Amino acid sequence: MSLPGVFLFSHYVESFWSTPPPLVDWSGVPTLVLVLVAVVMAATALLARSPDTKRPTRLPGPPALPLLGTRWLFWSRYKMNKLHEAYEDMFRRYGPVFAETMPGGATVVSIAERAALEAVLRTPARRPYRPPTEIVQVYRRSRPDRYASTGLVNEQGEKWFHLRRHLTSELTSPHTMQGFLPELNSICDDFLNLLQSCRRPDGTVYGFEQLTNRMGLESVCGLMLGTRLGFLERWMSGRVAALASAVKAHFRAQRDSYYGAPIWKFAPTSLYKTFVRSEETIHTIISELMDEAMSRTAGAAQDDGMREIFLNILANPELDMRDKKAAVIDFITAGIETLANSLVFLLYLLSGRPDWQQKIRSELPSCGELRVEELAAASSIRAATNEAFRLLPTAPFLARLLEAPMTIAGHRLPTGTFVLAHTGAACRREENFWRAHEYLPERWTHVREPHAAALVAPFGRGRRMCPGKRFVELELHLILAKIMRQWRVEFDGELDIQFDFLLSPKSPVSLRLVEW
Repeated sequence: MSLPGVFLFSHYVESFWSTPPPLVDWSGVPTLVLVLVAVVMAATALLARSPDTKRPTRLPGPPALPLLGTRWLFWSRYKMNKLHEAYEDMFRRYGPVFAETMPGGATVVSIAERAALEAVLRTPARRPYRPPTEIVQVYRRSRPDRYASTGLVNEQGEKWFHLRRHLTSELTSPHTMQGFLPELNSICDDFLNLLQSCRRPDGTVYGFEQLTNRMGLESVCGLMLGTRLGFLERWMSGRVAALASAVKAHFRAQRDSYYGAPIWKFAPTSLYKTFVRSEETIHTIISELMDEAMSRTAGAAQDDGMREIFLNILANPELDMRDKKAAVIDFITAGIETLANSLVFLLYLLSGRPDWQQKIRSELPSCGELRVEELAAASSIRAATNEAFRLLPTAPFLARLLEAPMTIAGHRLPTGTFVLAHTGAACRREENFWRAHEYLPERWTHVREPHAAALVAPFGRGRRMCPGKRFVELELHLILAKIMRQWRVEFDGELDIQFDFLLSPKSPVSLRLVEW
């Protein structure tokens, strides 16, 4: 649910946002021609910029090329699927505050300095602006038959506030999570049964990340649609497999649309077509599931805690049905990756601390359904999870738009400056955390300075914080507790991490679940 702040805003295409994608298939036109068209359009946008547009005081940063800005770095020096490593390298080269230049001349300021981060993240905003996902905007605006808006993640101002007020109150409620806990216990038990069936004699589970994605799908769909879909069955149905595949393709297409060549904005490239296929597959399948769930509301009701969110969204007269569907779609697609990736990172890091695994096990009852009170009493679980969020957050940086001038590291930034708050990089700096590069859950039970806890923000900050924060944390705590009661976790070597719009483990992931 979190699409926490990894979005970069491309000013130079603002004039194209309200225009649907081209209707003519130019796939037969030579690539060189398309590139020339893109260059001409970018040059036009650059010349059209207001000459008195304010820019931040000159900051250190990589050299910019005409038209391309500093984007060329991601096509040469760095890899798009290693964006987190690219920014770590740029902080080493240019310092904790530096500027990038987007194609067309817009400036994005990256910061990893503690005081500057705290100043930016503390700044209040009544209607905070969050850079939208442009490819989603373009597509949804071209489909008014399906979408009344571009969705909660991408809308701004009063429209965003209206959607937030009517869509997220139940999702962020402790009462809702308490009511969903019995079904979540059942989902986690089914996940453990799936893991057991996939374990080799030595305890090895191959393709573990695929299983966690299925768990994410089952739990998020259970929460949002009020029904179990069978993602955790040994063999998935065709519809279930299609949805899981479409969600993966959806995120990767968003990544490539941001950091790859922007030709998709001028012609329906294979990238844009891939995104459209994934969006339409997700919309079609979830619409079918919503229709089936609505048809069951007149029959025997399931557990009220499981159906509460879904029924309240459907019954809300203030929302267009298209917005209701878009909200469910966005919650599901955003939540799956965040939950699944966070679980892989947590278990990987915890595998290096068998002593902490034993500590978690000692704080839990040996069997039975886990209640909120028992999870709350297990401080070692919260510490393990917080430390994983610090070292490997799925969203390593947050996007902000300054609503007032601000001085950062001696540089005056005007209103409207886009800032990338690199909380992930800051959390790995020695001036912010003691032994910052080590996985030390005990730092959260016995604080040792420096300890900049406010920098740990895996779900964002402020009014645009991920509404699924409470749900993701609850499920991570619950599934970790259940795994630790049954197995200890072992992992050989280092986990290969890549940037797929969020930080993700590179497939395949294998680990061992060993009986105590």
